[in-house]
Amino acid sequence: LVDAGLVREDTKGCRARASGAARTFKVCEKRFLSLLSLTAVHDIMKMSSLIPEVQEQHAPYHGYAEWDQIGDHDHALSYIMDHFPDILPSFRDLEHEERRALQFTQCKFCFNHGWFVQGEAPPGAIFTSFREALVRDHKSQIGREDVALYFVHWLTDLAGAEPTPLAGCEKFSVKFPLPVLNSFLRSFAFVEKIADHTETEINEEYLRMRWAERGPDC
Repeated sequence: LVDAGLVREDTKGCRARASGAARTFKVCEKRFLSLLSLTAVHDIMKMSSLIPEVQEQHAPYHGYAEWDQIGDHDHALSYIMDHFPDILPSFRDLEHEERRALQFTQCKFCFNHGWFVQGEAPPGAIFTSFREALVRDHKSQIGREDVALYFVHWLTDLAGAEPTPLAGCEKFSVKFPLPVLNSFLRSFAFVEKIADHTETEINEEYLRMRWAERGPDC
């Protein structure tokens, strides 16, 4: 939450911590509003009646030709955000930087998080599409906070994938082994660095950390 800019350490808390007191945090209302807006709209294009068609002036769009229906719900929402933001008032009324951060969350990264966490693939296979989206689609204007916001959204989306309102968040509390969940959470801070580090630098730093924690004593 801190990395994503959703909560920030209180400046008074910084001074208090220097004297040994506990840290205190304040909610960043602007950033939380962006997350709530994204949560409200991110799956609306799963309703077939809302699926947009690519207009002549926007074709081609992510591989879709003129008048094609955009079947992928993330691409469909991205299309509306890019070209018809007035249709989504909660998105339209956000500040420009916040709208850009939300548009970033709808990119297709082809990012296999399991490969990264378990060291199952080389850096290029894991991160190249992610890096290309940052440079090609967003002109390197996305920072670490925005990448972290994507992962907060990913986490909340997964938590609600199988809703059980009376039983609580069973997806994480029952169906997701705690060591696996902790491994994913631990990895977020490394993946966020893709905004200003190379794929190899991130992968090597993460593997060194895991080796130091799990490797044999020398």
